[in-house]
Amino acid sequence: MKETKTNILSGTLRLFNERGFVNVRLQQIADEVNISIGNLAYHYATKKDLLFNIYKDIVIRQSELLNDLNIVPLFENMDRHWDNVFETQIKYAFFYQDTLEVIRFNESIAIEYRNHIQWEKDQFQRLIQFNIARGALITMNQSTVEKTADLLWLMENSWLQRAVISGNEPLKIDDFKSHMWQGFVPYFSHTGKQEYDQLIKNKSIPL
Repeated sequence: MKETKTNILSGTLRLFNERGFVNVRLQQIADEVNISIGNLAYHYATKKDLLFNIYKDIVIRQSELLNDLNIVPLFENMDRHWDNVFETQIKYAFFYQDTLEVIRFNESIAIEYRNHIQWEKDQFQRLIQFNIARGALITMNQSTVEKTADLLWLMENSWLQRAVISGNEPLKIDDFKSHMWQGFVPYFSHTGKQEYDQLIKNKSIPL
């Protein structure tokens, strides 16, 4: 039974990513994993149930990424974080492309996601404050820290949707990482600029 449920969720995720969340019906999911619609309903009665179970995996992955990053958010670790974020966004592409439709469809996800957004922004604030304290970013007042954290969250979570709408495919990790680093460049101290340049020299960061 566990294998069947895993196959159903994997097939659902493939279809959501390929066709868009709103365009996928339960019959298509049953066909994708080669089971009857009745068997599908036995495990997941509605599309809302399928969506919520996939969303739980997304939240776990997002939380793991931010927890790892905030242990020691040096520039090198931040750059590695963007690698992992890109992979996560590609794996769950439908969520980042169809966020508004998803939260409109499932109120439970809407509530959880709004809480998660604030947690992500708080983590970004800690990241910024850490790098100010170690001299890699210029001094900012709390208002600027909060606004920068908001901007970073928006840049990270809207990138995939904007890239697809703009026709920037195939999606490239270097484009994403360059996009994210631009949110920090205006705030580099001299030390931060040297550290950033060294990462570019080491080819960790794309030009």
